[in-house]
Amino acid sequence: MPNITINNANIFYETFGDDKPDRAPVLLIHGSTIDGPTDWGDIAPELAKHYKVLVPDCRGHGHSNNPNMTYSFKELADDAAAFIRALGYERAHVIGHSNGGNVALVTLMDHPDVIQTCIPQAANAFVTQYLIEREPVVFDPERVKNEVPEWMNEMIMLHGEVNGQDYWRDLLQMTMKEIISEPNYTPADLAQVTKPVLVIMGAEDTVNAPDRHGQYIAENIPNAEMWIPEKTEHNVHKDRRDEWLAKVLGFMERRGEG
Repeated sequence: MPNITINNANIFYETFGDDKPDRAPVLLIHGSTIDGPTDWGDIAPELAKHYKVLVPDCRGHGHSNNPNMTYSFKELADDAAAFIRALGYERAHVIGHSNGGNVALVTLMDHPDVIQTCIPQAANAFVTQYLIEREPVVFDPERVKNEVPEWMNEMIMLHGEVNGQDYWRDLLQMTMKEIISEPNYTPADLAQVTKPVLVIMGAEDTVNAPDRHGQYIAENIPNAEMWIPEKTEHNVHKDRRDEWLAKVLGFMERRGEG
Protein backbone atom coordinates (compact mmCIF):
# COMPACT_ATOMS: atom_id res chain seq x y z
CA MET A 1 0.00 0.00 0.00
CA PRO A 2 1.25 3.52 -0.73
CA ASN A 3 2.91 5.93 1.65
CA ILE A 4 3.47 9.65 1.26
CA THR A 5 5.40 12.22 3.28
CA ILE A 6 3.06 14.89 4.67
CA ASN A 7 4.41 17.62 6.97
CA ASN A 8 7.43 15.40 7.82
CA ALA A 9 5.28 12.40 8.74
CA ASN A 10 5.20 9.17 6.74
CA ILE A 11 1.49 8.70 6.01
CA PHE A 12 0.12 5.33 4.96
CA TYR A 13 -3.08 5.39 2.93
CA GLU A 14 -5.42 3.32 0.79
CA THR A 15 -7.49 4.37 -2.18
CA PHE A 16 -10.72 2.89 -3.48
CA GLY A 17 -12.39 3.33 -6.84
CA ASP A 18 -11.45 5.49 -9.79
CA ASP A 19 -11.45 9.22 -10.29
CA LYS A 20 -14.83 10.39 -11.50
CA PRO A 21 -15.09 13.21 -14.05
CA ASP A 22 -15.97 16.52 -12.41
CA ARG A 23 -16.25 14.90 -8.97
CA ALA A 24 -14.00 15.65 -6.03
CA PRO A 25 -12.82 12.58 -4.11
CA VAL A 26 -13.95 11.61 -0.64
CA LEU A 27 -11.46 11.80 2.23
CA LEU A 28 -12.35 9.61 5.22
CA ILE A 29 -10.75 10.54 8.56
CA HIS A 30 -10.82 7.87 11.24
CA GLY A 31 -11.39 8.27 14.96
CA SER A 32 -8.72 8.22 17.66
CA THR A 33 -6.77 5.10 18.74
CA ILE A 34 -7.79 3.16 15.62
CA ASP A 35 -6.83 3.42 11.93
CA GLY A 36 -8.38 3.94 8.52
CA PRO A 37 -9.25 0.33 7.66
CA THR A 38 -10.72 -0.34 11.10
CA ASP A 39 -13.06 2.64 10.92
CA TRP A 40 -13.93 2.70 7.24
CA GLY A 41 -13.36 -0.82 5.92
CA ASP A 42 -17.05 -1.46 5.24
CA ILE A 43 -17.80 2.06 4.03
CA ALA A 44 -15.01 2.94 1.61
CA PRO A 45 -15.82 0.27 -1.03
CA GLU A 46 -19.47 1.37 -1.08
CA LEU A 47 -18.63 5.06 -1.50
CA ALA A 48 -16.12 4.06 -4.18
CA LYS A 49 -18.99 3.02 -6.44
CA HIS A 50 -19.69 6.74 -6.80
CA TYR A 51 -16.48 8.60 -5.85
CA LYS A 52 -12.75 8.10 -5.60
CA VAL A 53 -12.14 7.42 -1.90
CA LEU A 54 -8.99 8.21 0.09
CA VAL A 55 -8.42 6.53 3.46
CA PRO A 56 -5.22 7.55 5.27
CA ASP A 57 -3.97 6.48 8.66
CA CYS A 58 -3.59 9.72 10.60
CA ARG A 59 -0.08 10.41 11.89
CA GLY A 60 0.68 8.23 14.89
CA HIS A 61 -2.02 5.71 13.98
CA GLY A 62 -1.85 2.43 12.13
CA HIS A 63 1.05 2.39 9.70
CA SER A 64 1.73 6.15 9.88
CA ASN A 65 4.49 7.34 12.17
CA ASN A 66 4.49 10.19 14.66
CA PRO A 67 7.85 11.98 14.36
CA ASN A 68 6.85 14.85 16.65
CA MET A 69 5.12 12.61 19.22
CA THR A 70 2.11 14.91 19.11
CA TYR A 71 -1.64 14.66 18.72
CA SER A 72 -3.63 17.77 17.87
CA PHE A 73 -6.69 18.40 15.76
CA LYS A 74 -4.97 21.36 14.13
CA GLU A 75 -1.95 19.31 13.12
CA LEU A 76 -4.14 16.53 11.74
CA ALA A 77 -6.23 19.10 9.86
CA ASP A 78 -3.05 20.56 8.36
CA ASP A 79 -2.12 17.02 7.33
CA ALA A 80 -5.54 16.45 5.76
CA ALA A 81 -5.32 19.61 3.65
CA ALA A 82 -1.76 18.85 2.57
CA PHE A 83 -2.71 15.24 1.81
CA ILE A 84 -5.52 16.31 -0.53
CA ARG A 85 -3.18 18.62 -2.42
CA ALA A 86 -0.30 16.15 -2.47
CA LEU A 87 -2.49 13.58 -4.20
CA GLY A 88 -3.26 16.13 -6.89
CA TYR A 89 -6.73 17.31 -5.89
CA GLU A 90 -7.96 20.84 -5.26
CA ARG A 91 -10.80 19.81 -2.94
CA ALA A 92 -12.40 16.79 -1.34
CA HIS A 93 -15.57 15.77 0.42
CA VAL A 94 -14.14 15.52 3.93
CA ILE A 95 -15.86 13.05 6.26
CA GLY A 96 -14.62 12.39 9.78
CA HIS A 97 -15.84 10.22 12.64
CA SER A 98 -15.45 10.95 16.37
CA ASN A 99 -12.10 12.70 16.86
CA GLY A 100 -11.82 12.40 13.09
CA GLY A 101 -15.01 14.46 13.02
CA ASN A 102 -13.18 17.10 15.02
CA VAL A 103 -10.35 16.96 12.48
CA ALA A 104 -12.87 17.37 9.66
CA LEU A 105 -14.37 20.38 11.44
CA VAL A 106 -10.98 22.00 12.02
CA THR A 107 -10.08 21.36 8.37
CA LEU A 108 -13.29 23.13 7.41
CA MET A 109 -12.40 26.11 9.60
CA ASP A 110 -8.66 26.34 8.86
CA HIS A 111 -8.55 25.13 5.25
CA PRO A 112 -11.92 25.87 3.63
CA ASP A 113 -10.28 26.02 0.21
CA VAL A 114 -9.83 22.22 0.18
CA ILE A 115 -13.43 21.50 1.23
CA GLN A 116 -16.04 20.42 -1.31
CA THR A 117 -18.42 19.38 1.46
CA CYS A 118 -17.80 18.54 5.10
CA ILE A 119 -19.47 15.83 7.16
CA PRO A 120 -18.40 15.82 10.81
CA GLN A 121 -19.83 12.84 12.67
CA ALA A 122 -19.75 12.51 16.48
CA ALA A 123 -17.73 15.72 16.65
CA ASN A 124 -17.65 18.58 19.11
CA ALA A 125 -16.94 22.24 18.38
CA PHE A 126 -16.16 23.25 21.95
CA VAL A 127 -14.92 21.64 25.16
CA THR A 128 -17.53 21.01 27.86
CA GLN A 129 -17.17 20.26 31.55
CA TYR A 130 -18.58 16.81 30.81
CA LEU A 131 -15.62 16.04 28.53
CA ILE A 132 -13.13 17.50 31.00
CA GLU A 133 -14.44 15.16 33.70
CA ARG A 134 -15.03 12.10 31.54
CA GLU A 135 -12.04 11.77 29.25
CA PRO A 136 -9.16 11.54 31.77
CA VAL A 137 -10.90 8.52 33.26
CA VAL A 138 -11.74 6.87 29.94
CA PHE A 139 -8.24 7.36 28.50
CA ASP A 140 -6.25 6.45 31.62
CA PRO A 141 -3.72 3.79 30.51
CA GLU A 142 -3.82 1.86 33.78
CA ARG A 143 -7.62 1.70 33.71
CA VAL A 144 -7.52 0.53 30.10
CA LYS A 145 -4.93 -2.15 30.89
CA ASN A 146 -6.89 -3.47 33.87
CA GLU A 147 -10.48 -2.99 32.78
CA VAL A 148 -10.46 -2.95 28.96
CA PRO A 149 -7.48 -5.10 27.91
CA GLU A 150 -9.07 -5.78 24.52
CA TRP A 151 -8.77 -2.07 23.73
CA MET A 152 -5.12 -2.10 24.79
CA ASN A 153 -4.44 -5.18 22.64
CA GLU A 154 -6.15 -3.57 19.65
CA MET A 155 -3.94 -0.49 19.94
CA ILE A 156 -0.80 -2.61 20.24
CA MET A 157 -1.85 -4.59 17.16
CA LEU A 158 -2.72 -1.50 15.09
CA HIS A 159 0.08 0.89 16.08
CA GLY A 160 2.86 -1.18 17.60
CA GLU A 161 4.68 -2.20 14.44
CA VAL A 162 5.43 1.37 13.39
CA ASN A 163 5.28 3.32 16.65
CA GLY A 164 6.35 0.77 19.27
CA GLN A 165 4.68 -1.73 21.57
CA ASP A 166 4.25 0.76 24.42
CA TYR A 167 3.17 3.66 22.22
CA TRP A 168 -0.49 3.02 23.07
CA ARG A 169 0.07 4.59 26.48
CA ASP A 170 1.43 7.80 24.95
CA LEU A 171 -1.36 7.84 22.38
CA LEU A 172 -4.04 7.64 25.06
CA GLN A 173 -2.50 10.47 27.06
CA MET A 174 -1.90 12.73 24.06
CA THR A 175 -5.42 12.13 22.80
CA MET A 176 -7.01 12.83 26.17
CA LYS A 177 -5.13 16.10 26.61
CA GLU A 178 -6.28 17.31 23.20
CA ILE A 179 -9.91 16.35 23.75
CA ILE A 180 -10.12 18.43 26.92
CA SER A 181 -8.39 21.40 25.25
CA GLU A 182 -9.66 21.75 21.69
CA PRO A 183 -11.52 22.72 19.59
CA ASN A 184 -13.21 25.85 20.93
CA TYR A 185 -15.34 27.47 18.23
CA THR A 186 -17.87 30.14 19.13
CA PRO A 187 -21.18 30.60 17.30
CA ALA A 188 -19.59 33.61 15.59
CA ASP A 189 -16.73 31.43 14.35
CA LEU A 190 -19.08 28.81 12.92
CA ALA A 191 -21.25 31.50 11.33
CA GLN A 192 -18.39 32.30 8.95
CA VAL A 193 -18.59 28.89 7.24
CA THR A 194 -19.76 29.00 3.63
CA LYS A 195 -19.24 25.36 2.62
CA PRO A 196 -22.00 22.72 2.63
CA VAL A 197 -22.04 20.82 5.93
CA LEU A 198 -23.95 17.74 7.11
CA VAL A 199 -23.69 17.07 10.84
CA ILE A 200 -24.28 13.49 12.01
CA MET A 201 -24.64 12.31 15.61
CA GLY A 202 -26.35 9.35 17.20
CA ALA A 203 -29.19 10.39 19.50
CA GLU A 204 -27.86 7.99 22.16
CA ASP A 205 -24.19 8.90 21.73
CA THR A 206 -22.91 8.96 25.31
CA VAL A 207 -19.97 11.21 24.39
CA ASN A 208 -21.65 13.90 22.31
CA ALA A 209 -25.41 13.79 22.77
CA PRO A 210 -25.58 14.97 26.42
CA ASP A 211 -24.20 18.41 25.55
CA ARG A 212 -25.98 18.63 22.15
CA HIS A 213 -22.72 18.95 20.24
CA GLY A 214 -24.30 18.04 16.91
CA GLN A 215 -27.04 20.61 17.33
CA TYR A 216 -24.54 23.29 18.33
CA ILE A 217 -22.54 22.80 15.14
CA ALA A 218 -25.54 22.53 12.82
CA GLU A 219 -27.48 25.42 14.34
CA ASN A 220 -24.55 27.83 14.04
CA ILE A 221 -23.22 26.96 10.56
CA PRO A 222 -25.33 28.67 7.89
CA ASN A 223 -27.46 26.25 5.87
CA ALA A 224 -25.99 23.20 7.60
CA GLU A 225 -28.00 20.00 7.56
CA MET A 226 -28.30 17.63 10.50
CA TRP A 227 -29.09 13.94 10.92
CA ILE A 228 -29.50 12.57 14.44
CA PRO A 229 -30.93 9.05 14.16
CA GLU A 230 -32.82 7.76 17.18
CA LYS A 231 -31.72 4.71 19.16
CA THR A 232 -28.21 5.05 17.74
CA GLU A 233 -24.97 5.47 19.63
CA HIS A 234 -21.49 6.66 18.61
CA ASN A 235 -20.82 4.66 15.42
CA VAL A 236 -23.65 5.77 13.17
CA HIS A 237 -21.80 4.70 10.02
CA LYS A 238 -21.55 1.14 11.33
CA ASP A 239 -24.80 0.79 13.23
CA ARG A 240 -26.90 2.25 10.39
CA ARG A 241 -24.62 1.59 7.46
CA ASP A 242 -27.13 1.49 4.61
CA GLU A 243 -29.07 4.49 5.89
CA TRP A 244 -25.79 6.34 6.49
CA LEU A 245 -24.67 5.68 2.92
CA ALA A 246 -27.96 6.92 1.54
CA LYS A 247 -27.87 10.10 3.65
CA VAL A 248 -24.24 10.89 2.83
CA LEU A 249 -24.46 10.15 -0.88
CA GLY A 250 -27.69 12.10 -1.17
CA PHE A 251 -26.15 15.09 0.59
CA MET A 252 -23.04 15.09 -1.60
CA GLU A 253 -25.17 14.79 -4.73
CA ARG A 254 -27.42 17.70 -3.72
CA ARG A 255 -24.94 20.05 -2.14
CA GLY A 256 -21.50 19.02 -3.33
CA GLU A 257 -21.37 19.36 -7.07
CA GLY A 258 -21.64 23.14 -7.34
